[in-house]
Amino acid sequence: MKKKLLCAGLITALSLSSMLVLTGCGGEEQPYSDVKLSEYVKLAEYKGLEYDKISVSVSAEEVQDEIDKRCQDKATTEKAESGKVKDGDTINVSFEGKIDGKTFEGGSSDDYAITIGTTSMIDGFVEGLIGKEVGETVTLDLKFPDDYQNKDVAGKDVTFEVKIKTKDVKIVPDYDLDFVKANSDYDNLKDYEASVKKDLLASKQENAEMQVKNALWEEIVEKSEIIKYPEEKDAQIEEQMEAIKKDAEDNDMELDEYLESAGYTEKEFKKALSDNIEKNMFQEMLVYAIAEKEDLEVTDDEYQKYIDQVLEASGMDEDTFESAYGMTIKEYLDNQNARTIMLLNKVMDKVMEYAKEK
Repeated sequence: MKKKLLCAGLITALSLSSMLVLTGCGGEEQPYSDVKLSEYVKLAEYKGLEYDKISVSVSAEEVQDEIDKRCQDKATTEKAESGKVKDGDTINVSFEGKIDGKTFEGGSSDDYAITIGTTSMIDGFVEGLIGKEVGETVTLDLKFPDDYQNKDVAGKDVTFEVKIKTKDVKIVPDYDLDFVKANSDYDNLKDYEASVKKDLLASKQENAEMQVKNALWEEIVEKSEIIKYPEEKDAQIEEQMEAIKKDAEDNDMELDEYLESAGYTEKEFKKALSDNIEKNMFQEMLVYAIAEKEDLEVTDDEYQKYIDQVLEASGMDEDTFESAYGMTIKEYLDNQNARTIMLLNKVMDKVMEYAKEK
C-alpha cells in the first residue's frame, strides 16, 4: 500500500472538509485499495443513527437584512469635494512639508490617499485633518520623532501645508423596483423578496444538515476502533519531520529554535505529529471502509469537474495556475486530499439516507 502523508491544509470549498482533518502529501487516487480494511479498523454501525429533527425558518427581518446586504454589495464609491473629514474616511490630499522654511526631499506630494485611523504618518498629521472640511487647506506644525528612519529630518520641527482635495463617499443604491430589475430576473418586489427568503431557507437548511452530518461522523469515529495502523505510519512521521527540518533550514534556523517559535520542543512536536497522523489515518480508513461497503467512489469525471470548478473560482486556467503555484492544479488538489474529502461527502450523504430523525 503506497500512500504519502498529505500536506497541511484542506479544500474549504468542500462542504464536509471540517469533519475530517486529513494531512499528507497527496498521492494515489484509490488509497487502501490493496489492503483489507477490516484488519485495520473495526467500523461502528453507521446505519440507523438518530439525529434531532431539522427545523429552519426565516423571519421578515432576516429577509430585509439580506436585501440591505445585497444593496451594500452593489454600492459604488464617488469622490466628494465637500463634507467633513471623520474617522474611517478615505481622503485624497496634496501636501508640502518645510523645515526651517525650506522644502525637503520626500516631504511633499500632489496626490496622496489617507484612510483616517489606518494610514500611518508622523504623530499629529492624520489626527490634524479630522473635523476639517474637504477643500480646506490645513497648516500642521509638527515634529519628526527622534528615531525617525530618515536621519536628515529626525527630531526636527516641520510645517505641513495640507490641501484636502476629496473624500471617498459610498453610494448605496436604494432598494426599489429599479434595483430589482437591474440585479435579478424579477420584475416586482414581491417575487424578489420571496426568492430572497427561499435562498435564506436553503442556506439555513444546508448549514443545519452540515451540523447533523458533523455530529453523525463524530459518533461513527467515537464508536469505531483502531486495530492497527498501516506500516507507513512511522515513515510518514519521519517524512514530515524531514520537511520541518528543511523549513527550518530555509529560514536559517536550527530545528529546536524553529519549533520553539511555535511553542514546541522537538519531543513534543514529534508526539503531536504522531497523534495527528494516527487520528487522520484512522478517520481516513473509516471513510474508505464505508465507501467500500456502499460501493461509493469519486469518478474521474467528477474529480475533473471539481478541478474545473476550482480553476473557474480562482479565475485561472491550468497554465496560469501552474505558473502561480509551481505545480499543476491536479497536483495541488491531490496534495490537499481533495478526492478523499469528496468521497467523505458521498459517504455522509449515504449515512444521512440511513439515519432517522428523533
